[in-house]
Amino acid sequence: MSRARPVRWGLVAATLLSLALIVALRARQPSFDEKTAPMPVAGTIGQPVQARTFSIKVKRVKLAHAYRVDGRSRGDPPREVAADGVWLSALVEAERSRSSGYVGAQLRTRDGRRFRAAPNGRPDLKGFNLTDTYLATGLPAGGAYFFDVPAEALDGATLQFFDGNGAPAQLDHLVDVDVGLDAPNVESLLAEAAPVLDLTTPGPAR
Repeated sequence: MSRARPVRWGLVAATLLSLALIVALRARQPSFDEKTAPMPVAGTIGQPVQARTFSIKVKRVKLAHAYRVDGRSRGDPPREVAADGVWLSALVEAERSRSSGYVGAQLRTRDGRRFRAAPNGRPDLKGFNLTDTYLATGLPAGGAYFFDVPAEALDGATLQFFDGNGAPAQLDHLVDVDVGLDAPNVESLLAEAAPVLDLTTPGPAR
């Protein structure tokens, strides 16, 4: 009768430890989405930030509950464009540096939600609203991006800018600008927010 071989507990423990290490290493590996995510480029308000294909400088931000803009045709009365939440406008200077194209924008909240900049016609400001505005290489463009966001989403939010007018591209620069939206500044901006901010063309000709 053959005798049972003794269990080599040291070998069993070493094997289990090796398996645990393999599982832990695989768990730490970034996912495909993480590997191909846009590359963040940090910036602050008032300072130009250079990305791969463009530069952007956020000069200031302002809140309003509605905008008064020109009528759709000459002679039409002004129109009001109300926000579902509150309007945040970001006055910027943008420049395409490698090729002509678009500079897209979105607001990212503290908890990761994203609000795309409002389309070019909301509000319609005849070239001042930079959403979907085609920019020529080497020619700085002054204007603004407009965001319709819930007021409670402003605390801790940043503004993000990217190449194109769709969504941020994988493995490309995503500029993330801290515009100072901490709790005290948000409270101050909300207190100063105009019920209706007049953006109509000055002068008799509309």
